Amino acid sequence: MTIKDKKSGGAQAHQIRDRIEAGFGAWGLFAFRHAWAIIALSIVILGGMMTQLQYIRMDTSTEGFLHEDAPIRVAYNKFRHQFGRDERLLVIVESENGVFQADFLEKLRDLHEDLAQNTPKLQDIKSIINARDTFGRENELVVQDLFEDWPDTSEKLEAIKQRALSNPNYINNFISKDGKIATILIENDAYSSIGQAFDPLAELDSRFDAVDDESEDSYPPFLSGEENTEIVLAVEAILEKHRQQGLKIQVAGTPLMVYLLMDILGKDMTKFTGLSIIVIALFLFLLFRRLAIVFLPLLVAILSMLFTVSFMACIDIPLSTAMQIMPSFLLAVGVGNSVHIFTAFFQAVNRGDGKQEALAHAMQHSGLAVVMTSLTTAGGLVSFITADVKPVADFGVITPLGIISALIFSIGLLPALIAVFPIKEGLRERETPSLALRFLLGCGHLASTRPWTVISGFAAVLAVSAFYMIQVPFSHDPVKWFQKDHPFRVATETLNDRLGGGMFLEVLIDTQKENGIQNPVLLHKIDEIYDYAATINENNIYIGKTVSILDINKELHKALNENREAFYTIPDNQQLIAQELLLFENSGADDLEELVDSQFSKARITMKLPFIDAINYGPFQLKFEKKLKEIIGDSASVTVTGLMGMMGETLYALIFSMVKSYIIAFAIITPLMVMLIGSFRVGLVSMIPNLTPIIITLGLMGIFHIPLDTFTLLIGSIALGLAVDDTIHFMHNFQRYYKRSGNAEQAIHQTLQTTGQAIFFTSLVLSTGFFIFTLATMQNMIHFGLLTGFCIIMAFLSDVLLAPALVTLLAKISGEKGLT
Repeated sequence: MTIKDKKSGGAQAHQIRDRIEAGFGAWGLFAFRHAWAIIALSIVILGGMMTQLQYIRMDTSTEGFLHEDAPIRVAYNKFRHQFGRDERLLVIVESENGVFQADFLEKLRDLHEDLAQNTPKLQDIKSIINARDTFGRENELVVQDLFEDWPDTSEKLEAIKQRALSNPNYINNFISKDGKIATILIENDAYSSIGQAFDPLAELDSRFDAVDDESEDSYPPFLSGEENTEIVLAVEAILEKHRQQGLKIQVAGTPLMVYLLMDILGKDMTKFTGLSIIVIALFLFLLFRRLAIVFLPLLVAILSMLFTVSFMACIDIPLSTAMQIMPSFLLAVGVGNSVHIFTAFFQAVNRGDGKQEALAHAMQHSGLAVVMTSLTTAGGLVSFITADVKPVADFGVITPLGIISALIFSIGLLPALIAVFPIKEGLRERETPSLALRFLLGCGHLASTRPWTVISGFAAVLAVSAFYMIQVPFSHDPVKWFQKDHPFRVATETLNDRLGGGMFLEVLIDTQKENGIQNPVLLHKIDEIYDYAATINENNIYIGKTVSILDINKELHKALNENREAFYTIPDNQQLIAQELLLFENSGADDLEELVDSQFSKARITMKLPFIDAINYGPFQLKFEKKLKEIIGDSASVTVTGLMGMMGETLYALIFSMVKSYIIAFAIITPLMVMLIGSFRVGLVSMIPNLTPIIITLGLMGIFHIPLDTFTLLIGSIALGLAVDDTIHFMHNFQRYYKRSGNAEQAIHQTLQTTGQAIFFTSLVLSTGFFIFTLATMQNMIHFGLLTGFCIIMAFLSDVLLAPALVTLLAKISGEKGLT
């Protein structure tokens, strides 16, 4: 292609852009003349959408981090249908003088009974009070509670104490090794009773029939967030009453974590939305210096945010932990659109234009740039749609829609509101804006006169950042989201340190034949799993407790052989095993229901381990599952599931999602930049100041060892989408002025003098909007707010320093070819 052809193509692109801008000017005139009709239509549409707000729901569950069709979640759901809910509330009750003190045990019994009688949707409750005590007495099998007969003498209490401390099934399950902590395990119904009459036998029947019907639709819905909240609040009220009676009580478990995250989500969203409105209003007043003009941008931003949340309810996307940043984010973006339009509007008013002409000028000057910035921001965020982490994928669906709704309200409704709102005079000049302007012009002068100095400085910072960027760790540890002194985190650490852990791993053994679990060969292999589990101690992971039908088998055989310790083993005769289990069932005990299916073809092995960062779970689970399959061999299939597996899978999904979303964001935004700017070379060069802040921010994370988690993962694509906004406004106006003068330095000066102040203001609003999250309750949200705010500041500096330096060099290199 010749120079002449390139010039012709560039001129054609400019003509197309001029026609589009003229169209926006015409729309401004149309909106002015038909303002009330546009306002009425907006009210009708928004009013209809807001009726859906009542249906918005929250989801902060562990399984909610993965898509419904994720294989590990499907397997987990099948497990829950068969064996019930594996999430437990763990009540920790500590006695400095030891658990086996008469007065402490009486208080513990009262607490146990209070919880048993008053906990909603209770499936089972276990503690040392009702722990299974199996023994033989005069050729009779006795299966009863450990405290079936309450000890009325110190000798009887001592006998119970010795029996308890010598029972391996109690240690790290109901009491700590040192005998100073007792735990109460609360298990709730797996299924929700909302909207249906509750049948106490329905859940049990569904477990027994689970093997016959594999369709997920055939089961009732699982326990809802509202029901989980009801359970947690009821338990907390009971615990508080007993704390006042002198018991030292802590509580942990994933049901509590889910409730706390929901509670924090609701409170923080409200707080941050309110603070964002206050901060934005303050900045708008500082910029425009009149209360009337503060109202319109905020109104447009709030309406677009409400529309988006209503749409979430329509398509049944829940509010999740990642979604709590969405309202504040949309408010800041929506106001940013309005600021660019108002800046151009008041420039025309100050020139002496009438209101109608000023509105047409504002839409012609800024309309296309606002559309371009919205498309690229949405493009950056839509990259999350393919994420394997469900809250992140939902964020990738909703926030782009929110950006587009903010665009529609800014381009469609705002001009109509300006038309009917009384605005008579322009802005009075003040000293404060001139300080910002002098800073901007100083940056432009430095970049245009000493471009290599600026580029070299940024290159050095990028080199250091790239070195530390590769050292950024990944993490998914919801416990660490809470502050160090938060009661839930303290309780979970107590479980980890003194009770074998607060996380549960489930292993499903499926023989696919009736009574297959009673095969002594298989039971001996399960015993090997116990032995292997006892040897595990790597990367802060160890198995603190293992529970399965094997424990009952050994207890029974010992009890039926004069309680001799030598018989705490597995019989080698399958018929004998079946007979002993039949005796156990005839004793009235129901423990088998949660350990095997009704056909004795499937068995569950529950393992207790520390609740730690999921970065350690993934490698462990792969190695662990491989070893278990080696031990079991062809006797049965082995499936590792449970909450630990879900968390490990979430981390892998997190890593993959980050890489994928960054690549997709770059692939979407780069061609958009080239197309919207109208120049291949300028479009490619403009991506450099867009990627620079992301690399610097990742480098900062590496320096301070801040991990990439569900929240900080969002920074890159959010920042890329926002950084592109300012770059587009700069490049769009630079090209306009460069086309007129042919002088890069002069074009930079004019661009920063006009659009620069709007870029400065929007960057200030956005960064402050994210810095607000440093007031969050959770640690990861604090990191997110600090890093995203810092990234936006870096993006602003890149756009007023690095971008002018790059276009200055590009103009010199291009020479007579021009910037096309």
